[in-house]
Amino acid sequence: MSILYKNDEGWFISHEQFITKLYNTISEQNNLDLFYKHFFHINQPFNRDNQNICNDDESNNCLLISKKRKRKKTFIEEDELHCKIRLFISKVKNETKIFSQISNKNDNNLCARLASNKFYNKTIKKKICFGENKNSTLYISNQYIFPPLCKFYCDDIDNLNKLNNEKYDLILMDPPWTNKYIKRKKKKIYDEGYSMILDTDLEKLPIGQILAPDGLISVWCTNSQNHINSLINNFFPAWDVSYVATWYWIKVTVNGEYVCKFTQPPGKQPYERIIFGRKRNINSVIKNPEDNKFIVSIPSSVHSHKPPLTDVLSSFLPETPNCLELFARYLLPNWTSFGLETLKFQHLFLYQQSILTDVQCLQIKENLL
Repeated sequence: MSILYKNDEGWFISHEQFITKLYNTISEQNNLDLFYKHFFHINQPFNRDNQNICNDDESNNCLLISKKRKRKKTFIEEDELHCKIRLFISKVKNETKIFSQISNKNDNNLCARLASNKFYNKTIKKKICFGENKNSTLYISNQYIFPPLCKFYCDDIDNLNKLNNEKYDLILMDPPWTNKYIKRKKKKIYDEGYSMILDTDLEKLPIGQILAPDGLISVWCTNSQNHINSLINNFFPAWDVSYVATWYWIKVTVNGEYVCKFTQPPGKQPYERIIFGRKRNINSVIKNPEDNKFIVSIPSSVHSHKPPLTDVLSSFLPETPNCLELFARYLLPNWTSFGLETLKFQHLFLYQQSILTDVQCLQIKENLL
């Protein structure tokens, strides 16, 4: 299990621990400093000079400072959310010993950023292909590692017809939403900027055809109000699903700080949304996710490397669900993964002795990243 803490309001999960438990059997020495672990060396917030600052991270009062004119309605809604997030994080800190008490050097997460940079330089895009591991154990082939009982389509999302209208109890997706920041980043590092998709093209995906009766859909969504509105008001009806709930993924450092400051919308936030819909079924017996739950974790330094939700979603699914991830970037046991980068995090070097050392992480200069 990746769940380290839970209460009525949400969970603290460990992405790193999930990976470790899944892949540590490829090495007899489980204490090796494997390469992927560097992704989670998030020791301090990522600060931006032009960020609108929320003064008091630990208080229940949020004072926002901005040069832009406030959007009153959105400000009030977001302010209430920020305060609830603070209260939840305070509970995690008070009731657990999850967070490190050691002060880390002020290097702006240099080791994690260096690991991310080397990851992009070493990984290659796989050509269109299909594969599966029918075994109940890990399988290694051609410098890739495959978890048990997984299936993948390394293919464009427009080719969902290859699923042959199979029905899924859960469809999870992390769409490449249109984003100005990613457009700028793509100009600098091509592979780090994924191909974005228009909202109109997302709406046309045949989700309703492959979602099982009473099936659940879970969508990672940006904090853009336009994207949120499009998903709930346009996509869900087109996919024959009804809106159920919104959760929030809160990103923190190993010390329990937010990875960035809370800001006034539409500024960057230390959280993302997960929005749920359920296929319409008046005879449903499976409970729906409750609204406004929190998932807290230390994020990966690699863009769009989302934490797995397998453990926290199990109570909202049948006992042995058929699960599908779209726009997938890694494989999961008992899941089908579909997307152009399904094998992105399956390269074997990620699960071997690290090619980085602490000395290298400290010696490398920021302007080389």
